[in-house]
Amino acid sequence: MRIVLDSEDKERLLSTVSVWERRSLAQEVFRGLQAEYGVPAYMVENLFWHLEILDRLRPMQDLLVFKGGTCVQSYIPPMLQRASSDLDFNSTVENRNALLDPIERLNRRLLSAGRAVVLHGVPFGRFELESEDRRTGTLNFRHRMPSRFGELERVGQVDIGSKSIRVRVNLKHTWLPAVRTVTRPVSFFICEKVRPRHRVLFPHASMEDLVADKLLATRQRFGRERFKDVYDLMVMLDLRPDPAIVLDKLGRIAKEAGGSAAETLRSSAETVAAFGERSAEAKGFASMVCRGGRALVGDWEMRCLETARRIRSMAGLNR
Repeated sequence: MRIVLDSEDKERLLSTVSVWERRSLAQEVFRGLQAEYGVPAYMVENLFWHLEILDRLRPMQDLLVFKGGTCVQSYIPPMLQRASSDLDFNSTVENRNALLDPIERLNRRLLSAGRAVVLHGVPFGRFELESEDRRTGTLNFRHRMPSRFGELERVGQVDIGSKSIRVRVNLKHTWLPAVRTVTRPVSFFICEKVRPRHRVLFPHASMEDLVADKLLATRQRFGRERFKDVYDLMVMLDLRPDPAIVLDKLGRIAKEAGGSAAETLRSSAETVAAFGERSAEAKGFASMVCRGGRALVGDWEMRCLETARRIRSMAGLNR
């Protein structure tokens, strides 16, 4: 069965949004940002919801450290940012109930504050536990928001106009959620042209932590996700992160898991160099990158080789 939201339903959903003015959540605003930055409007919409969700999670900031590809974008220049789908965090507590209980309290708080509602039996604005990956220690939550482009989602036995953002929290990294945490405003490219009602401060993993995470991710050459990882490394290394902090994190992880930081750097450099041979595939990835980043993708092979050289230089592997 399909549920069609009427104008009253849509207004009620938009009234739950705290970070953005109602007029900012219009298709023409998203399309204007697409014209300016080159990222498809439906991906632009995700970023508006990302900032709103991060604001809703602020009562949890002692328990969460923002990380992953979406976090990377908060550090890099707006015209070099890319679209991202999910919100990723490390937990500072290992016990799943020590995380789930505060999330349930947060859900009740959002409901009482009018930032979460139930329409036609479908919850919006809650953090719903969807699945748990025991191997990786990740809890996968769904946070359902309005869809300004009329997208339909299957919820139980009905189809309804909504857009769910996946929120992933890792419980296995509590021994090292970040070498260094930086509480700073979340800064997505959309904020250059559309001002939120207030800044959203949230604990970020440091840029060095993020570089280390991307180096670890690129030890393997497989998967479409690697294009995003290689691009993020490309851009972040231009910002001159402190290599000593990066090596410190890689060394701690290597000590815990076996291996060495040098092995991680060597494997990552090999992957990045190998991806330089996939320029044709990288052109497809370019559609989710802001206009300034497309020049990097256009010179993909040479940029990959340069990035690989920088990675090797961290451990003196160029000698």
